[in-house]
Amino acid sequence: MRNDDWTGLYKTFAGSASASQREPENAIFITTDYLTHIYHKMLEQEFSYIEELKLYPALTDLSNSLLKSVSTKTSENPAQVDSYKRLTAYFLVSSAILNNAKSDYENFAKTNYIDDTKVDTKVNVLKLVDELATENSISDDIKNTAKQEIELIFNASKLSASPLFTQFQPNFLEDYTQYTPRSHYAKNVILRDYFRAMMWFGRTNFLISSSELTRDAGNIYQLLTEKDLQNWELIYNPTSFLVGQSDDLTIYDFKTAVKKVGYNGSDETLAKLQSELQTYSNPQIMSSVALIATDGVSKEDLQKSTKGFRFMGQRFTPDAFIFTNLTQGDEAPDPATGQKLPSTPTALMVSTLMGDVVSKDLLNTWITKNAATSDKVLENKINQLQDYFNKTTKAQWTSNIYWSWLYTIKSLFTDTNKAGYPTFMKNEDWGKKNTQSFLGSWTELKHDTLLYAKQSYAELGAGGEEGEPKPVPKGYVEPNIEFFDRLIALTNMTTDGLKKFDLLPENLQSRHDSFVETLKLFKNIAVAQLQNQTISDDDFEKLRLSAYTLDQLLYSLDSQVKLESNARSALIADVHTDAKKGQILYEANGVPNYIYVAVKDANGTRLTKGLVYTYYEFTNPIAKRLTDQMWQGWNYSSTIKLLQLPDWVKSIIK
Repeated sequence: MRNDDWTGLYKTFAGSASASQREPENAIFITTDYLTHIYHKMLEQEFSYIEELKLYPALTDLSNSLLKSVSTKTSENPAQVDSYKRLTAYFLVSSAILNNAKSDYENFAKTNYIDDTKVDTKVNVLKLVDELATENSISDDIKNTAKQEIELIFNASKLSASPLFTQFQPNFLEDYTQYTPRSHYAKNVILRDYFRAMMWFGRTNFLISSSELTRDAGNIYQLLTEKDLQNWELIYNPTSFLVGQSDDLTIYDFKTAVKKVGYNGSDETLAKLQSELQTYSNPQIMSSVALIATDGVSKEDLQKSTKGFRFMGQRFTPDAFIFTNLTQGDEAPDPATGQKLPSTPTALMVSTLMGDVVSKDLLNTWITKNAATSDKVLENKINQLQDYFNKTTKAQWTSNIYWSWLYTIKSLFTDTNKAGYPTFMKNEDWGKKNTQSFLGSWTELKHDTLLYAKQSYAELGAGGEEGEPKPVPKGYVEPNIEFFDRLIALTNMTTDGLKKFDLLPENLQSRHDSFVETLKLFKNIAVAQLQNQTISDDDFEKLRLSAYTLDQLLYSLDSQVKLESNARSALIADVHTDAKKGQILYEANGVPNYIYVAVKDANGTRLTKGLVYTYYEFTNPIAKRLTDQMWQGWNYSSTIKLLQLPDWVKSIIK
């Protein structure tokens, strides 16, 4: 009977929708946490719907088309024949995974409803390999290689050499734990199979240092028909709007390079293609498990060695860029300080570089406790990164949803010690609350974009007749005007971008419009609060009843079964893989915490009540990656008592 933890609780705080039954204790406190959470839920629901409805069928058509094309290709050049065989296995893997969800998608297309049939088993997908191999006259050796990859993908439990690529990538392992469907992708067969195939296309790397793999990438580009390219762009462009551009070489890079050198599959033009591509930009995020014999390799050289083409490459994000620059595995020490960076980071690095002075002190404490022998090199690297972000333009901060979300929550670090701000916003605990608010929203950002963003690695009410209205409860809005301006801009940007790609049905646009109108109401009230003005009873009542308005924004979309799990807000995201220590860094939100705020202004003295994030950061061994379902199992049971909050958060939990 509820749409979401947060909105359900806020409706409880707000009391009855009837004016005759409202009480003084129904004075609600609108937190920035609440509003960023609403945005996250809207975006997650909508993008999963888009993935089910538009992106899954486009990816399936694309994979099947390329499998059919490459499996029939012949050549007098033995190297070309070998390349076509590898690519046949490559697309056989993706097509078997994607076609497994075909019947579920066809039923969804007819009924606009998805039930989780759970047919995405390893056994079923391996059967599809046999069927596709017969249908496309694919040899047993190619078929068996594809089956080995699918075994590893569906086991999703270890780092391993890739059966398909290992002979050309002897110094790298593939992290098959990444293929565990998580975030919102665990909900049904369509999303789980879409996740596995996109992870396959996003992680498998055709290294430019290998002539064979460069040949493979060049052949993929040349295999693309006009319809194939349209399907590729139908997926790549909206996901770029969501997260950003690929951190690796793309179809567009090969289009430019192939045309420039006249690549035609010959050994001579292949050498020219390799040489040309070496001049293109290097990846900025280390997202591979590299095997290093000695520590004489620099981080820069190691990262450069991962340069390659990824068919649907994962994207550059500023926080992964931070983690890559502030961690390392067994590379050489920093020549200036003689120190090595730690192999596992902390989210406090991100919040510090986004401008949080509280995080800076907390980060220093973390370094003393966890990375004391890295203090000098971390200081130097952090200063370099701070200079990078200080020079980042507003145009860059608002270039896509990912960057703009970060730009929105950066505003939580506004200096509230200035005149006009209420007393409760000027103490140390409020600063920690803002740090937690940022990290809680950032965790939701990482969760929602988990599939597309490149991850950093360190190698190894109805009622009867109305009675007399009771006095209006006088709530309060957390008064951060810059935050409201940026969240309104982010929501409008989301609306405009999805409309541009023809991905926003009318019913979804109406939710965006309603959210923006509510944000404008909150902003106007916040301005009046800071100016210590009297607020009308009408606006106070709109503030109270906004709990009902915002709850309605999060109704389940047509495709989704209305399950209790969909209303639960606890979620988890893996954000960094430390292969050296064999552990994964997780960021997670639990069941939200209550916040009580005493307010005194021109509208009187009152106690208000709202919600804030409950934030966790911890490491866990590399194995099956933790999912929302596992995490919620802990949060909504007695196991919650065993979960440890970060030390710095404990002081604000009463």
